[in-house]
Amino acid sequence: MRFFITYRPALISITIGLALTIIVSVFVSRKVDENIQSKSLVELNKAIARLDHNFSHQAFLFNWMAKQWQEFGQPEPVTWHQQAKHIIEHHEFIQAVEWADSNKVIRWIEPLIGNQQAFGLDLSKIPVISNKLDYAVRTGNWVGISNWKLVQGTKGILFYVPIGVKSENQGFVIGVVRMIRFLKHSLDDTIAKGYHIHISRAQDVIFSTVNRGFDTTDKQNILAKVKYFAFDEEWAIQIWPNQSLLNKQDQQLVIIIAITGLLITAFLAALSQLFISGRRFNNHLSKVNFHLQSEMSERKRIEQEKIELAFRDELTGLNNRSALYNYIEEKLKDKKPRDVAVILIDLDNFKEVNDVVGHHAGDMLIQKVAARLNKIVDKKDYLARIGGDEFAIFINEVPARMLITRLNKKLTHAIDTKFVLEHYEFITSACIGFVLSGIKDVTANELVRKADAALNQAKSLGRNCTYQYTDNIHLDILNKVEKLKKLNRAVENKQLELFYQPKINLNNSSIIGVEALLRWFDTETQTYIPPAEFVPLAEESGMILDIGEWVIDEACRQLSIWHQLGFAHLHVAINVSGRQLKSNRLYQHIVNTYEKYELRPQHIEIELTEEVFVDNIKKNEDFMRSLTDQGISLSIDDFGIGYSSLAYLKNFPITTLKIDRSFIRDVPENENDVSIVKAIIDLAKNMELKIVAEGVENKMQVAFLKHLQCHYAQGFWYSKALPARELTDKLIHLHNWD
Repeated sequence: MRFFITYRPALISITIGLALTIIVSVFVSRKVDENIQSKSLVELNKAIARLDHNFSHQAFLFNWMAKQWQEFGQPEPVTWHQQAKHIIEHHEFIQAVEWADSNKVIRWIEPLIGNQQAFGLDLSKIPVISNKLDYAVRTGNWVGISNWKLVQGTKGILFYVPIGVKSENQGFVIGVVRMIRFLKHSLDDTIAKGYHIHISRAQDVIFSTVNRGFDTTDKQNILAKVKYFAFDEEWAIQIWPNQSLLNKQDQQLVIIIAITGLLITAFLAALSQLFISGRRFNNHLSKVNFHLQSEMSERKRIEQEKIELAFRDELTGLNNRSALYNYIEEKLKDKKPRDVAVILIDLDNFKEVNDVVGHHAGDMLIQKVAARLNKIVDKKDYLARIGGDEFAIFINEVPARMLITRLNKKLTHAIDTKFVLEHYEFITSACIGFVLSGIKDVTANELVRKADAALNQAKSLGRNCTYQYTDNIHLDILNKVEKLKKLNRAVENKQLELFYQPKINLNNSSIIGVEALLRWFDTETQTYIPPAEFVPLAEESGMILDIGEWVIDEACRQLSIWHQLGFAHLHVAINVSGRQLKSNRLYQHIVNTYEKYELRPQHIEIELTEEVFVDNIKKNEDFMRSLTDQGISLSIDDFGIGYSSLAYLKNFPITTLKIDRSFIRDVPENENDVSIVKAIIDLAKNMELKIVAEGVENKMQVAFLKHLQCHYAQGFWYSKALPARELTDKLIHLHNWD
């Protein structure tokens, strides 16, 4: 009895905790079911999207064969069978491709073996099929039938594509698809994730991953279902997680309930017991309080010493960044009207000192520079070291603006001198950025930020430069930040796309490949933003790495589609920036991507600018040789406008030179451009390199390039860069590009 009296608050809390555990378990259980059903619905939508895509893809293949027939007339049987065989070999779930004449009698079958019973079959005697064919002839649209029993005894999907409409009908291209294998291929991703799928039409089961007669009554709270229309037939599709996936959810539910119950119970029990027992500890806490006060006083003293150390740069003994900010904020509290200034100093090429003689010598150089600055800077001004090789000066009151100019000259002169470090002589210099401002509505962070922006401008001009902050710098920075945000949203919203410009063989005016060109359609302005505006920004921000990998993947994917359509001779040229070359994963990504889409490396060409070739020569050479060892070709883009040195033509495994459009624009009228183009072509011939002329826009330029025996050309004369869909139409219908 005494036990219950003593621990009564804890026992009551335990009782409450158990009650709350039961409530929470019921609540969580319902939430888990809702979450499972929500995930099932998401997977169902994904599965339907894949079904739509695969149905459209199959229809596209058979429709393409019908259009070929309609455009070029009835093919030779051998040609037709080769086309059908190619489609069957690349789509495992296609049983056969057939042709029925305008009388609805099947005349051609590929393959014939295994499908002999269908040869000569009169489809007009099968009412369901005959009605579908009549509709197709009237409308010119393809029709289909699902869940049809094939001659092999299995169920199939039949696609019927008319060759011409009404009186011009020449028959039908028939695609016979193994239904179960097609559906399994389309739904494999969903099944692999642990979901059951059941598809039915009326009382007929079309596809199911569970045994016939399986009851889904107890699954109603977790399954997702939808009506799906295929070939004007209504399918009922249901999806729910399998038992393995449910077990994981149940296990998580048990853990959540157990942890929740234990935590609530322990918390209530401990809280109530401590509350009642608190008075017993009151006296003891009073005794301890005195000792705690003593310890806190000692701790404050130690913290004060740490703060002083935190505001001091250990290497130079100067104030550090934190001290600078605190000092400026303190001085700005004085609102007396005046001008203040922040000057930032950054040593040029300081990294070379560390690379040549090591970090110890680099530290010595920083100490010497700090000592020299300390002598120049007035004692009433505030000098600090705020980074590895960066110093800052704060002037609380600038009596005349010309004094800042004089001080900057003194600083530049003091640093622009010779230092001897461990028997090495270094000629140093520095860039200076500064801001001169009134004190109204200004903060330390704003002053340093503006001075830093001016410093970046100075560094962009070269060594030993000085730059003063102006509002234009701020506007440039804001514009760049806004453009970067907009570009980031464009990548997330998939507004980037690839256009493809044909590359033409000048000998026979045939297309031999395409160049993949990045485009950005701005949905706000409903216009395309030029690559020159957003590609440099992507390179500077590092976004070009992810964008570049997407470009490689998308270009290879599209090339694979063209190969499957019969244009297996095409190759694709992909532009790669210098920033991408610095990524260690670029080479492997290129190899993995063309293997993923079953392309040969000879179908891939990597385009680089001259600047990229000579930047980090050793690393780039290793990378390029690795590519060419795989069989990938390399080309120099915009040749002639970059570096004047041609040594890289000898050292790098280059296969192609692309003459920049600026040299092609005025030929053959401009004699200087004519001489340059001739020289480039002669150089390429002597080095056994291929030549591509960019920016070809008229017939005179074509004739001129043919006369010089230039190999290839691309430009508006042949075609502008087009979306993949438009270029595919041209490939199918256009055979001479001149």
